[in-house]
Formats: sequence, C-alpha cells, structure tokens
Amino acid sequence: MQPYGPPGPGPVFPGGPVPWGAPPRPPALPTEPRRYTQLLRGPRYRWWKPLLTIPLALGLYLVSSLLSAVPPVVVGLATGVPDLVGYTFRTLTDVDDLQPVGFIALNLSLVVLIPTAMLSIWIVHGVRPRFLASVTGGIRWRWMLRCLVIVLPVWLVYMGGSLLFGLPTGGPPPHWGWLLLIVVVMTPFQAAGEEFFFRGWIMQNLGAWFSRPVVGLVVVTAVSTVAFSAAHGSPDIWVLGSIGCLAVAGCLATWRTGGLEAAITMHAVNNILVFVVTITFGGWQDAFVGSDTKGTVVEFLLSVAVHGVGLALIWWQAGKVGLSYLSRPSTVPALPSAPPPQSWTPVTQPDHAG
Repeated sequence: MQPYGPPGPGPVFPGGPVPWGAPPRPPALPTEPRRYTQLLRGPRYRWWKPLLTIPLALGLYLVSSLLSAVPPVVVGLATGVPDLVGYTFRTLTDVDDLQPVGFIALNLSLVVLIPTAMLSIWIVHGVRPRFLASVTGGIRWRWMLRCLVIVLPVWLVYMGGSLLFGLPTGGPPPHWGWLLLIVVVMTPFQAAGEEFFFRGWIMQNLGAWFSRPVVGLVVVTAVSTVAFSAAHGSPDIWVLGSIGCLAVAGCLATWRTGGLEAAITMHAVNNILVFVVTITFGGWQDAFVGSDTKGTVVEFLLSVAVHGVGLALIWWQAGKVGLSYLSRPSTVPALPSAPPPQSWTPVTQPDHAG
C-alpha cells in the first residue's frame, strides 16, 4: 500500500502571506480621543472632503428649503386667495409684517439646516449624523437641562435691563396668541438649526483641515462669526458685533463642552425671550434683523456682558460635572484570518491483484 504524501506548501506571494478575504473598511471616526473640531480627521479623512461637502450642503439646503413654501401654499389653497403665487411670495419675504403663516415658514427655512448639515457630512465623511451633536454621538439631555438652568436667569436679567431703557411701543401684533404658541414650539428647533450649521457644520467640516486643534479653533471661530453675522443682513457695525457675540460664545462653549448643547441653549433662550417681549409689549416688526436694522454701542456692550457671563458659567459647570470634551477612540477592525488548518489523515489504497 502506498500512502499519499502530506500536502505541500502553498504558493508564495510577493510581500508575504495574503489575508483571508477582503480587508475591512477603516472607521470614519478617529482612533484616538479628539476634540469636537477634529472629529472628521479619522482614517478615512482626505483633504478634499471638506471642499466637496460645501456644494453638497448648498444643494441639500436649496432642495429642503422648499418645505418652507408648504404652509403658505396650503393656507392659500384652503382660503382661496386669488393670487396664490403672489400670496406665497409675500408671506415668505415680508418680515416687517410677519403673520403666523409667514413665521412658521421662516422657522422651517432654518430648521432644515439640521438635516442639511447632518446629511452632507454623513455622505462625504462617513461620520454618522449624531456625532454632529456632540463627541459622544447625540444630545446630552441632562447637560442641556443644566445649561438651561444656568443661562436662563442671566438672560432674564439681560432682558429686564434692556426694558429699563424704555418699553417697546405699538402693543401686541394681530394673532399674538398664535405667534406666542409658534415661538414656544418652533423657536428651539430654529435655534438648533442655526447652531447645527453655523457652529457644528463649520467647526467640524473646516476644523478637519487643521492638525493643530487650537489653530483650527481660531480659524473656525472667525469663519463662523463672520458667516453668522453676515447672514442676518445688517451692515451696521453694532448689530454685527452683537450677533457676533453669540457666535463667538457658541464656538467657545462647543469647544469646551464637546457638543452643541450649550450653544443651542443660549441661542434658544435669547430668541424666545426677544420674541416674547416684542409680541407682548410691542416691536414685533423690529424683532428680526434686516438691512435697515441699527444698533447702539450700549446694546453691543450688553451683548458682550451677557454672553461673557453665560459662557463663563457654562465653562465652570462643565468642569464641575467633569464633562468630557474628547471623543472615544474608535476601534480598527482586525484583518480576517484564514480558517484553521484541518487535521490530515493518511489515505491508503489496497493492493490489487495483477
């Protein structure tokens, strides 16, 4: 009987053994703890990706912003307005005489910034949308509630001090009850939309270009402040400065806390109180910043003070609760290994008679 010999060695490939199967895709998030501004600098990061995200975000916003035309179109059809197109256009553009339908449409045009920012970064960078909210991957609700408790008294004092310089005139606008309801329901989402884009999207997308976190912080804060102030449309230096205070405070709060919760809270509290005061006491027509809005040095200094105090309290509380501002390192998948060798048993064949 002749035994079959053991299998010989397999072919030798240049460069060593070939792994079993295709190599796994590297993670999108960094494999070491990173700041909020550097969450996109993972193994998949490429220098051109932030550039690609810009036109994609613009396209997504142009498409999603069509949602803001739905309320006036629905109301116009339901009430039978003779000129539906003209009614819709006036409703969307006349901020000096903003009615409830127009107010809903305006809020929707800003709320859609949330999916715009999330989807553009997810599509290009591969980082899941929840990491635009914070380094932990989502809104930290207990921390946001703490931020609300911190900043609300500061802004109440701020608004009360502003009213000491003179109550607005004109009284409540028509449909003031509906306007107040819209403020309570939609303004938090409107503020979140602006923060997700002007803080979150800008800080992460542009911050990915810089390997030194502090340098990135300086650049993205400057870009965020200029973009946010310019988007409001007023050329007045004191108005730009007052709006810029919110942008700077939001960037620094996001940097220290590793998320947008504090920035959203400051923004939402500010807008809700401004709207409530102007709807209740008068001045609703001037509640929105436009090309003809003028400011004063006193308003600018008050804005510096309230945002400075709010930011200082947020930094203090973040340190007190030990809030983490760094991401958890992602795990690199291991290369798949070849299946274990099977045991070999000699096979014999019986002799056959000649």
